Amino acid sequence: MKEPDAIKLFVGQIPRHLEEKDLKPIFEQFGKIYELTVIKDKYTGMHKGCAFLTYCARESALKAQSALHEQKTLPGGRTFVPIPESLAPSWLEDRKLFVGMLSKQQADEDVRKMFEPFGTIDECTVLRGPDGTSKGCAFVKFQSHAEAQAAIAALHGSRTLPGASSSLVVKFADTEKERGLRRMQQVASQLGMFSPIALQFGAYSAYTQAVGEQGDTEIMGT
Repeated sequence: MKEPDAIKLFVGQIPRHLEEKDLKPIFEQFGKIYELTVIKDKYTGMHKGCAFLTYCARESALKAQSALHEQKTLPGGRTFVPIPESLAPSWLEDRKLFVGMLSKQQADEDVRKMFEPFGTIDECTVLRGPDGTSKGCAFVKFQSHAEAQAAIAALHGSRTLPGASSSLVVKFADTEKERGLRRMQQVASQLGMFSPIALQFGAYSAYTQAVGEQGDTEIMGT
């Protein structure tokens, strides 16, 4: 059972060949572990070289941090860096999931029940058309990145629901920045001037400015 004041640690500098089963014996010497999750890329599934670690007791987390922070070197020559979750990199704020290939008969509560075993859910919404019919997809938002990642690991591709054309899709939802970049990539692709993969915000701004200047020159020259 986790104590109310338990601390969640972010552990960096983990060799990418080590998984939860390899790390658990290292951390168990400081106390009973409530949760240990290796963090993986939301698109490729590749190991990011870091993890979240929560002990049942606050004292265990403090002991682990004191003993391991820049003290213990793992195979591969890297030194553990356990720090409080609040100091973890900003990309770990991702906790909203897109869920696709749902049965169109599933309501918000049905989807919530599917994801509840993996953590505390802040939001769960099935997407619907103007007539109220389900689009067969939903957004689910957890309280933490680790909970969201655990749901992806367990559910993505795990089953095919009634009425769905393929297996369940569970992935991190795009951020606003990613959606904006994709829209710009689509515009640039239609213009046929830049590769959508290589295009960045700055390049797109420079391109639109150049097009505008070219148009002004042509008008002045006529």
